[in-house]
Amino acid sequence: MDHFESEFEDLMMEAYGLPNGAAKMALLERAAELADLAGNVEAGYEAREEIVEVGSFGGFPLKAIVAYSWQLGQYDRNPEAYEAHTLHWNYKWVIDDVPSFPDVPAQQIESLLEDLRRRYQEYGVSDRTYWYYRFRISMYMGDLDKAGEYLNEFRKLKRDAMSDCAACELDEQVRYLLLTGQDEAAVKKAQPIVKGRQRCAHVPHATLPFLLLPLHRLGRNEEAEEIQPKSYKLIRDNLTFVHEFGEHIGYLSIVDPQKALPLLERHLPQVEGHEDPLNRMMFYWNAAALLQKLIRTGESFVLNLPPSSRFYALADNHDELRQKLEEEAFTTAQALDNRNANTYYTEYGKELLKERG
Repeated sequence: MDHFESEFEDLMMEAYGLPNGAAKMALLERAAELADLAGNVEAGYEAREEIVEVGSFGGFPLKAIVAYSWQLGQYDRNPEAYEAHTLHWNYKWVIDDVPSFPDVPAQQIESLLEDLRRRYQEYGVSDRTYWYYRFRISMYMGDLDKAGEYLNEFRKLKRDAMSDCAACELDEQVRYLLLTGQDEAAVKKAQPIVKGRQRCAHVPHATLPFLLLPLHRLGRNEEAEEIQPKSYKLIRDNLTFVHEFGEHIGYLSIVDPQKALPLLERHLPQVEGHEDPLNRMMFYWNAAALLQKLIRTGESFVLNLPPSSRFYALADNHDELRQKLEEEAFTTAQALDNRNANTYYTEYGKELLKERG
């Protein structure tokens, strides 16, 4: 075994032993760099396959998108050299993250969806996953009418080798009901998840935080109070769930603002450097709503932020921090709305601050 192979394998083995996160990503990026320097495409592909997974589920979506694009290029040049199922499966993770970035034009997102459709047809599966991701991406881009149309197309087709798990598909349908103002229907549909009958690595983690305020609005406060600490424990150490952190803060800003402060202190320094602008925006709005609520009610509070936080200088100036978080969130919302050709996120942010602050 030569020096490159030894160092590459050591890096990969060390990475495999770590949970998804910054430390693991750093090792994988170093391994990919070594492979590129050595001209070893096979090793570079192996490292990037892991980068895609860690990026998608560890808070580095942009790194995942870049690594996957490289993989796809290698596969197209030499499809016989690589395992097709994993590559096709991972396309879903990547395409799911792309709409979060306002610099990606709508036409490019459309082209990616059609490319996914073509590749899946060539791979031998139906359009079911294509319609499912059209449904999801239409939600992320604020076109709920189109999302409903695509959801109907998706429901007409049977599950196949590229279908997401039943729990994830149920989670997205619950989200659609919530976004279209159907709290009671959403809570009812979510019961298999709430009761633990439908679950996976991503569910109920991604579902429960979004049920807290709907339950509160429905007057089912005891259920919300019971779910909140259990739900937060599931996600607190995983930066995939930035939006979900915000939902916990938003719920607590209404029912117990002081209880929300430790979550803001813990997660704001993490979120400010997060790669996903859409999810960062959602967190900032909820953080601003909490500060607005505390300021408006005159509650005394201290906000402790580490010196490494770029908001450290504003920790004692609560209203200025609130304004800064709102400003950054609305800047992202405007950019997303410009790309999406609507006003969805700008209006969403205004309604969120009105309800939770």
